[in-house]
Amino acid sequence: MLKKILVPLDGSELGEMALVYAKELAGAINLEVQMACATERQDEATHRMCGLYLEKVAERLRTQIKRINSESDVKTVVVDGEPATALVEYAEKEGIDLIIMMSHGRSGIMRWAIGGTASKVVQRCRIPVLLIRASQALSKRRPVQVFKKILLPLDGSAMGEAALTYVKPIVKVLNCEVILFRVVEIVQRVHTIGGLDHFVYSEQQIERMKDEALKYLEKACQQFDKGNVNIILGVGDPAHEIIKLSDEENINLVAMSSHGKSGMTRWVMGSVFSKILQAGETPLLLVRPK
Repeated sequence: MLKKILVPLDGSELGEMALVYAKELAGAINLEVQMACATERQDEATHRMCGLYLEKVAERLRTQIKRINSESDVKTVVVDGEPATALVEYAEKEGIDLIIMMSHGRSGIMRWAIGGTASKVVQRCRIPVLLIRASQALSKRRPVQVFKKILLPLDGSAMGEAALTYVKPIVKVLNCEVILFRVVEIVQRVHTIGGLDHFVYSEQQIERMKDEALKYLEKACQQFDKGNVNIILGVGDPAHEIIKLSDEENINLVAMSSHGKSGMTRWVMGSVFSKILQAGETPLLLVRPK
């Protein structure tokens, strides 16, 4: 269960839109929201400016959360150093359970662009990161309930199920819908001396893999209440199919593991995640397998 959330801010209004997601979780779960600014200028004036900014935003968030849940708390912190490194080190030291941040900012008073920092945090952090897309946050189509519909891609491996641990409590407390999604690839990628070769599966092989995938999804959905979960089976390129389904189903959050089946076989979950990170527009929750 989530207990501590960290929301890095850069002083921009766009960066603060990540607080919408923190507020919804804090309204439903008793937890601590920490808002952080990172500064490479370790002088008293900069610290004071950052602290005043954070406290102003925190007071507004406290008021909003207390209307829903008086048990959740909001704290602020200013950390020193290169932003991504300082934020990751702080999060790991303080036992943060989830980092929520925007994919892009607008270089606010902290003088660091949250977009570049977000990419570095995703790459370096062992803690789950919820990355909010700027395009989604600014969209007029953004739902009132930001966790209304969650897509959970799975590749059939234990490592690929890492995000399940975080999605289950969110689905339970927020009563949102989750779609378990498995994609059967029609092409096998094999590493050879000459590089990466591709072999097309036969129709018989594809049908057998579809049957196996469907049985796996049916078993996985038993971890959720029946009214909250659906399963969908896809065929093709995993990243493409995940992005496509996200658009078709108006998904509010894609939650997935950063790695899946033994590195370079079948679903290369790390590669799939990288493609979705670059090309997708839906908020993305990354969970690294332990």
